[in-house]
Amino acid sequence: MSPELHPIPIGKTHHQTSRFHVLGVCVLGLLSYFFAIAQVWAAEVIEPPKVLPDDTVYITTNDWPPYVDVGAPDLGPLARVINRVFNEAGYKVKYVVQPWKRDKKLVVDGHADALMPAYCSPDRVKYYLCSEPLVTGKLVLFHRTDFPFQWKTVKDLEGLKIGATLGYYYGADFERMEKAGKLQILRIASDETNMRLLMMGRIQLFPQDEAVGYAMIKQLFPRDRWHDITNAPRPLHRESLYLLFTRATPRGRHLMDVFNKGLLKLRNQNQLQDMLQKLTHPEKMLHQP
Repeated sequence: MSPELHPIPIGKTHHQTSRFHVLGVCVLGLLSYFFAIAQVWAAEVIEPPKVLPDDTVYITTNDWPPYVDVGAPDLGPLARVINRVFNEAGYKVKYVVQPWKRDKKLVVDGHADALMPAYCSPDRVKYYLCSEPLVTGKLVLFHRTDFPFQWKTVKDLEGLKIGATLGYYYGADFERMEKAGKLQILRIASDETNMRLLMMGRIQLFPQDEAVGYAMIKQLFPRDRWHDITNAPRPLHRESLYLLFTRATPRGRHLMDVFNKGLLKLRNQNQLQDMLQKLTHPEKMLHQP
């Protein structure tokens, strides 16, 4: 449910009231966060055995709709692709749903085979083996539909109120302009809170993965508000998502080779695009129940 806008109380300035609004939205964001955590732990959590069986692939993950949806029986579209590839190669797949920090440690230590989905940064290749890319995501600028917005360079964002999330990377040009103090950016801890602030008009732009953004809109707001937010077509940058395999055991490289071979087969048969349509055309989610 979207927060309501209350009239300004007598004796309070507009600035003070805005602070109360932001505080209220932050509280709602924290509640949303804890609700999401509860959903993760409500899902079936499989602890990997000390000795991983030869016929089973153990993959760590966490809730990140629409890429990974712990509320769905099959965990969503990426898990469907992974299951298809490994099942056809004769493997079972089991998912370990844990907080991201524990997910990473299990794979780095060799107690699980792979982590999904994840970006393959230069720092991460020191600890993981990166598969062929599963899907390429677009980081776009979300805005209200009553705020017409187009841009060509990051310089066009000067003077606009931008919400961003602590610890997130938004591309080299954006980061450089932010460090130079040329962008008006408020960084907070929660994606959900940023999206709520955008809906309320407290910020004008919110950079977010396109597919994740539309999943958030559908999750956070009632149906009659879904089309109040849209995105500018031009992406801030594009980034592929991968399956990151362990370097700690020989089976990590073997399973990566098996996966890459099966993924290439799906791509060459034009089946991969169909299986990931929800992610490559995320705006269509708002036309589904």
